[in-house]
Amino acid sequence: MEKVTVIIEMNDDGSYTAVPQHNYKIGFFGEGNTVDEAIVDLNNSLVEAREELPELPEMEWELKFDTASFLQFYGDRLSLAGLQTITGINRKQLSHYVTGHSRPSAATVQKIQEGISNFSQQLGRVCLI
Repeated sequence: MEKVTVIIEMNDDGSYTAVPQHNYKIGFFGEGNTVDEAIVDLNNSLVEAREELPELPEMEWELKFDTASFLQFYGDRLSLAGLQTITGINRKQLSHYVTGHSRPSAATVQKIQEGISNFSQQLGRVCLI
């Protein structure tokens, strides 16, 4: 199975696209009103692409998100209040990123990335007894 990076981005109209980064001679991508819908559409597009190019391998998606898409995708698992604690960024500002009312600066994206990475490392060290 080939691991393929997929860029998930929120569009200006609030919809999402999922675009795989590959070198095959056929294009395919996903679109939807949510990140989940875009990924489902991407999987359907891959099936259709295989009809045209049967040698396409099985693919495992490695998702890379823009900030709004990440917040939308994980919103049912990570509250904005929790993300505020993890990242140090006000939840009202995070809400503006989710809705597309504003976009974070590169420094803010880095701060969010570092907060999430640190939290992930902390969770990786947890042992329940």
